[in-house]
Formats: sequence, structure tokens, C-alpha cells
Amino acid sequence: PPELPIMPLFDTTATFIVLLVISYTIISSSNHHYASAFVSSCSFATKSKPPSIHQHVHFMMGKSQQQQRHNKGNKRNNKKKQSLESLLELETDLNDRGFKYVIGSDDSGGAGCIAGPVVVASCCVMEPYSSLFGGVSSDESTKADIKISQSAIDALSKVNDCKILTSTQRQEIYDIIAQYPDIFAITTAERSAQEIDDLNLLRATQLAFAESIETLVEQHELPYEQCYAIVDGKISPKLYADQREEESDMLTHKAFTKRFSVRPYVNGDANVFVVALASIVARVTRDTMMKEVHELHPEYNFDENNGYGSKSHIEVLHRIGSLEGIHRMSFKQVSGR
Repeated sequence: PPELPIMPLFDTTATFIVLLVISYTIISSSNHHYASAFVSSCSFATKSKPPSIHQHVHFMMGKSQQQQRHNKGNKRNNKKKQSLESLLELETDLNDRGFKYVIGSDDSGGAGCIAGPVVVASCCVMEPYSSLFGGVSSDESTKADIKISQSAIDALSKVNDCKILTSTQRQEIYDIIAQYPDIFAITTAERSAQEIDDLNLLRATQLAFAESIETLVEQHELPYEQCYAIVDGKISPKLYADQREEESDMLTHKAFTKRFSVRPYVNGDANVFVVALASIVARVTRDTMMKEVHELHPEYNFDENNGYGSKSHIEVLHRIGSLEGIHRMSFKQVSGR
């Protein structure tokens, strides 16, 4: 009987592929001539051209990339499944440790935008969570008589990362927050497109973070020792930087009094309630600003793209150019147009 082709039989086996790649790597590292002979020997008993080692490697890398994309998809889906109790877990733990005022901060209009300002919002729930959402805290003594409608509580129980909420849901939650200023302390800070060009996006955003948090603490005269701030992302801003510098210039030996913890939290808007609230406030505030810009320059469709670098937005830039003071001229998509 004719000899059966061996390579195609094993080619579908992931184990064989891995062993093949490892063996080739070891052999090629010692002698390229032996490596070539090794590849040729893999085609024995078959008349067809053997797949190259590089094809096997690309196959394995492709499988790895597919798995990574699958994992990212799972992470995004997990965000949507966060319960209210899970979102409040960090805040309630900090409350139990003596931090009465947990401040969440997030920005809107970051790296994906090529026009408009970056807006940072900070939010702090001034009343115990147990008085808003029954059953979150076991401390009955903290419960207060908060006059907030049941429909508002139901809407707030759906709070999550603004990116997975509809514009209608974001606006509804924003209106509730604004309706109860004694319960929800909010502040916003922004840095213009010009400031982003002058400073760079990261520096401008961190300054806006610091301003927003400082303003909230100072406006409500919150005791520093009871404050704890959480910002979305990988970097925490340096608070009261100018005042710290002034004190050091005075050569005083007193400890700086305006000091409290600020920590970054990656995906904080999907895991921490007050950061999620801040993300909604920042998004709605910035979207409103971009709609106002749209009324002045309707040809750029800022009411739809909100300053992000969509395909249609880039096409308009190619056709009629950029707007000084509105577009971020230092950004690659805008530069020279």
C-alpha cells in the first residue's frame, strides 16, 4: 500500500506544533545547517511541501491573540455585571476605616479626542450609603432620613461606567445628582485644547484632576483626615502642588496640613461607585459643551462625534481644515491641517 503522509496527520495536533517550534529553536540556535536539515526531515513520507516553521509560529501567535481578544471581551462583559453592592465595596470599607468622605474622579475627552477640552469631574456622596441604599451597610446607627424619591434610587442603582450606559441613562443620573446637592457634592475642571497643546494631554489632565478634587474639598470644608480620593487610571495627581512649593520656599519645618490619600484605580469607573458617578458627570458635561461648539461650527458634526477622531471627522479636516482653539493642533490627525 502507498505510504501515508505523516506530517498532515500531526499538523492538526497543537502539541506537535509546540514541540516542533521548541526543537527548531534549540537546533537553530546551535547550527543553522542542522536547522535546515531538521525542517527537511519533517517532510519525510509525504510528497507535499511541508509547512514552514514560521507558519507554525504565526499560527500559534494567532491563537494567542485570539485568546487575548476573547479575554478582553470577557472583562468588558464582567464590567456590565457589576452589582451595586460590588461597586460600593471599596467605599464601605474605607468608611469603616474612618474615611467618611470618599471622592471619586474621572475624565472625559482624553486620548481618543482630537478636538475640545478634557473635562474632569469629582464626586462625593455626603451621606452614608446605607441611608440611600438599604442593606448595603450593617450599621443601623448611620441610617438617616434622606428624602430622595424611589425612582431616583432605582436610577442610581444602575450606576456604572458611563461608556456602557446610554445617553438617556447618563442624563437621567446626572439630573438626579444635580437635584440633590446636599447629598452629592460634585465639581468639574477643564483644560482647553490650547492648554493641552501647550502642556501635553497627560499634564493637562492631571492638573484638572487636582483642581477638581481640591475644589470639592475646599468648597465643602471637608476635614482632610477623613478624605480619601480615588482617580480613574494609572496615575494620581499631585494635590496642592503650588502651596506645597510655597511652604518649602518659606523653609518652614511644619508638616503640610492639606494632605490626604489619593490613589489611582485602573477601570475605577467600572468598579467604584463614586468614580462611576464622576465619569457620568464628566461625560455629560463635556457632551453638552461640544453641542454648544456644534452650534457655532455645524459642519464638523461635533454633536455626533463629540470631538473624537471618527472617520467622518477626519474627512472634514482633510476637506476644510481645523479650527484653531477647538482642535488639538499638536495631535497627529490634526497637525498640518
